[in-house]
Formats: sequence, C-alpha cells, structure tokens
Amino acid sequence: MKILITGATGFIGSHICKELINKNHTVYAICRNSSNFDKCSSFIDKIIWVNQDKNNDLNELIKIPNIDVLIHAAWSGINSKDRNNWDIQLENFRYSKSIIELAIQLNIKKIICLGSQSEYGIYNYKVTENHIPSPIDAYGSIKLLTLHYLQNVAAKYHLTWYWLRIFSILGENDNQNWLLPQVIKKLINNEEIKLTKGEQYYDYLYIDDFIKCLDKIVNDKLNKSGIYNVCSGRPVKIKQLLLIVAQQLGRTPQFLKFGAIPYRENQNMFMVGSPDKFQSTFGKCEFEPIEDFIKKIIYFYKTT
Repeated sequence: MKILITGATGFIGSHICKELINKNHTVYAICRNSSNFDKCSSFIDKIIWVNQDKNNDLNELIKIPNIDVLIHAAWSGINSKDRNNWDIQLENFRYSKSIIELAIQLNIKKIICLGSQSEYGIYNYKVTENHIPSPIDAYGSIKLLTLHYLQNVAAKYHLTWYWLRIFSILGENDNQNWLLPQVIKKLINNEEIKLTKGEQYYDYLYIDDFIKCLDKIVNDKLNKSGIYNVCSGRPVKIKQLLLIVAQQLGRTPQFLKFGAIPYRENQNMFMVGSPDKFQSTFGKCEFEPIEDFIKKIIYFYKTT
C-alpha cells in the first residue's frame, strides 16, 4: 500500500514508519525544514520525504495517485508545560484540519488519527469508549475538537476513519525528557532522581504492541470506523514500574526519591483503559509482560 504519515520523526511516528517499511509499504512522510531525523536514521533513505515548507513538494504529492491510507501522528506541545497552552494546541487543530483537507484532495479513503486518553478527563475506573469525554486541559480539549472535525468530514466525504485513543506507550528511543528515559539514565549513572510518591496507576503498553494493534487497522478491510482505546488494560503504579527498572539495573530503591516533589495540579491518579472494543472488533492482542519490555528498553539505553 501507499501510506502517507505525519509525525514520522517523532517517537511513535518513527516506530510506525519502521514497521510500514518492514511490511513493504510505500511510505510518504511529511516533514519540515526544522525536522530532526535522528529517530529515522536507520531507514531514512527508504521513506519518500515531502517537505511541507516547500510548496512544490506538496504540489507534487497531490499528483501522486492512489495513496491508500493517511496516518496522522503529528502533534506539538505534548510536554506537561505546554498541555494547557491554548495557542500551541489550537495550532495543532489548524494543522490537523489542513492535513485532513489534503487527504480529501488526494482522495484518501482511510484516515487513522492518534487521539489521547487525556480526552476522557479524570475518572477512577477502567474507562471505555462510552465514557463521556471531559478533558481538563487544552491538549485533551483540542484532541477532542479534532475528532469532531474528522467525524464531520468523514461523514460528508464517505471516508473510513479510526480515532485511536492511546494511553501510556513506552519503548526505545522515546523523548529524552519523559520519565522512563530519565530514570533509566540516572540509574545507569548511579545518580538519584527526585520523584512524586508514584501512586498514580497508568496503563502501560510497549511500542511494539501498539504497532501490532495499528497494523490490524491499516489492514482492516471491513471499514469499521470509530473511536478505539489502544491500551493494555493493566493498571500499574508508577512506583512499581520504576522499582522494576531499579531491580533490573541492580540498583537499590534508595536511588528513587519517591515523594521528593509534589504532584502537579489536577494530577490524574488513574489512567487505565479497556481494550475490549478494539479486541472484539479487530481480534485479541497478546501484550508483552512489563518486565520483559523494560529489559529491552534498558538494553537500548545502555548500548546507545
């Protein structure tokens, strides 16, 4: 298939591209002059890059016939300091709108967009897609706005669409300022790290397992449009996760200074989803045990 992707140079997008290439799809990736290609260095020459800062490139893209799928994975301002920045998040909507309009110009009939568990807001149970969204920040609110736009456009142009609400995805080559890479690097260097109490329950999914779920949707022939949680359904405390990291690195828990910093304002203490709708629609997924994929992630950071 011919697949167009945004956000190809990011953590999730780069893993998506690698899998698409391995499956012998033709991958067109939208980039910018400012894009950092480090995460794509091992397969950069196997992607057809389209620079959106050069209008001629986008014009050439429009001439390409029969692009089968759009995967929209680009999103700015995902760090905690920018999640309530309405200017940044509204720009995400404007960009998403332009990409969906481009898909219509290209006559792409299947659109896959990455949503977020943040759309749900605060809850204390394993959340399903039937939960009424009540986001508490600009990030979740604009994700939800983008979903509503996609639904309206899809109905008008008879498009197949999938909105994937992802939870906590972990894996190799993640953004360096996220918690897990920071903790692993600190512990490798025998350094302490200040943390909250770590009592939050999160739903952790290994990046390779996410890619397997995405592959089911890319290859779906039955046009089962809708909103889908992509998650493991396993509640795990952050503290438990980080203690596994320390144990596998042979470090004592004293390096992890739990309770040294406060929770952020409006901290969600339970972010766990139900994967039942996804699995009943696309088939059961086997998720890798946390201890196993943590070992792989640690190996990556020890050897790079």
